[in-house]
Amino acid sequence: MKRHLFMLGLLFAVPAFATSTTPTTQGTAQGEHRPPPFERKSGVRLLLDHRQELALTDTQAASLERIQAALDAKNAPVKASLEALRPSPPPGGGEQGSRPPGPPPDTGTQDDAARRANWEKAHGLFDELRANDMAAYQEAEQVLTDAQKTQAQALLQSEMRSHHGPGPGGRGGPRRGE
Repeated sequence: MKRHLFMLGLLFAVPAFATSTTPTTQGTAQGEHRPPPFERKSGVRLLLDHRQELALTDTQAASLERIQAALDAKNAPVKASLEALRPSPPPGGGEQGSRPPGPPPDTGTQDDAARRANWEKAHGLFDELRANDMAAYQEAEQVLTDAQKTQAQALLQSEMRSHHGPGPGGRGGPRRGE
């Protein structure tokens, strides 16, 4: 059970809220658009998207739809709060460039303090989204058979690798998609 929860934790680990969730110029040049971290699919949505592979019955699918609807309703105000925390684009419409995830640097200004407070607030909201998603997935697992649970865990691991796979190049490795 601990391994299962660890894998779920890795799957739903959301990158820290950076100052912008828009793609970098490099990602845009490759035609890649990454959704904001809070717009990624939940574990329950992933199960519903793979209902044929999991051979879900109509009753199971209906239960999962109900769980997903409850999760969406629970997460809606949290997502709205996160959206309100997103910074506006810099003046001149230029990109902010890439910044490592984490709290904004502290240069001692009042603006930095506000940014840091927003980052900490966003971090707490992401934790709340992750906890909601894990609770919904655990509820969804109660609907699945043992064979379906095993298959669902494999799907989640595959999805985790696609979101947390190798980045664009580096150390001589190929760029994503090449």
